[in-house]
Amino acid sequence: MPDDSNGLKRQLGLWDAVMIVVGNVIGVGIFTTTGFIAQEIGDAWHVLAVWVLGGGLTLLGALSYGELGSAFPRAGGDYVYLREAYGPLAGFLVGWIGFFIINPGSIAALALGLGAYLLPLVYGDLAAAPSWLVNLIGLAVILAFSALNYFSVRWTSRVQNFVGGLSLTTILMLVAVGFVGGQGQWEHFSLNPGAASLADLFGPAMVSVFFTYSGWFVSAYVASEMIAPQKNLPRSLIISSLLITLVYVAVNVIYIYALPLSEMAGVVDIARRTGEALFSPGAARILAAAVMLAILSSLNSVILTAPRIYYAMGRDGLFPRRLARSHPSRQTPHWAIASQALVSCAMVLAGNFYQLLSFTAFFMLLTSIATAGGVIVLRVRRPELPRPYKVWGYPFTTLLFLCAYIWIAARVFMFNPRDALIGLAIAISGVPAYLLRRRRMKHLGIVEERVAGNESFRLG
Repeated sequence: MPDDSNGLKRQLGLWDAVMIVVGNVIGVGIFTTTGFIAQEIGDAWHVLAVWVLGGGLTLLGALSYGELGSAFPRAGGDYVYLREAYGPLAGFLVGWIGFFIINPGSIAALALGLGAYLLPLVYGDLAAAPSWLVNLIGLAVILAFSALNYFSVRWTSRVQNFVGGLSLTTILMLVAVGFVGGQGQWEHFSLNPGAASLADLFGPAMVSVFFTYSGWFVSAYVASEMIAPQKNLPRSLIISSLLITLVYVAVNVIYIYALPLSEMAGVVDIARRTGEALFSPGAARILAAAVMLAILSSLNSVILTAPRIYYAMGRDGLFPRRLARSHPSRQTPHWAIASQALVSCAMVLAGNFYQLLSFTAFFMLLTSIATAGGVIVLRVRRPELPRPYKVWGYPFTTLLFLCAYIWIAARVFMFNPRDALIGLAIAISGVPAYLLRRRRMKHLGIVEERVAGNESFRLG
């Protein structure tokens, strides 16, 4: 099979890819979400069931993404898959909203979140710290990790493996110590018949779980830098999905062991409350350290993976071609990384990106739906396409994933149609930019060609 590294060096192994996904997914959400779920579902076993179901849906999505990743082992992830299945406009819209909102907004949110957790350890109270200091920490962290990604993929991967591994180890140690020496009660797991139905598991609680699991597909973005991506990409998605599900269920078991659901309901800082109930108020510092490690791991993962989308779009002429340049000696997409850092720092200073991120949540769901649907579209339109890995249980596993995600998207829309429509409007705003870019490409003599069914662009 021809080399599809697109000018980037293949140096990421299977475990590197797994830790990129695990680091991206296990962030602040698992430390803050269970209180809201407990408010919606008044039974401990149903709370655990919704996390298991969320992990099952993630695994089904990983199976579908695995087939697409093995067929198109190139940088770009969703952008490449949607482009191949539906055409360049679909791929462009994913990259458009990702570049200007989703990825830099996520980076800025994580960087500011790190500052919010770090400063109380220094000042004792976040309110006692100068307000500008959180922004300064956010800027410093973004620039430091962007510089790391600029200089070396190998060292970035090592840092990701270390921070992500330490975060995982810390979380699992807290769970283990909590069971062995914590002051919890197994009575908290007693059944509460009638507290929730099967339909409730796919209501607002599943929406919260969906966002906590989001990012399970990011190893697809670095396919051009993976060793043997046709094998390792689907494996990384499947292994990381199973590992994340195991961690999430274990963490929620310790939450319920520590606190009855009545004390959990609506609590945001559920991890801190759990530490105080199991051990003492001093445990909050250890939990804060675990949260900061998880934030750093997520931050580095986004900074590592997202620029590969812009890099792929630059190669196709849909973004400025400067973003498609690979550093001659370091073999990193340095312009794409630098551009992302610039937009992320601007969002830290502006501070109004949280609303934008909430607007794009519905579009993120639609992207996952369209990508999984692309498996079916490509099976019909391009049956001859080489597929080193094929979805287990096709078409039933893919259809089950699609039905579940369409249901979740419908619930998100019904819950907040205004934000969903604004998010779609933001995405559609990329259409004029796409048409202008295509017009400029024709003016510059860049023409589209098809080689073995794959869309690409070249200078005429």
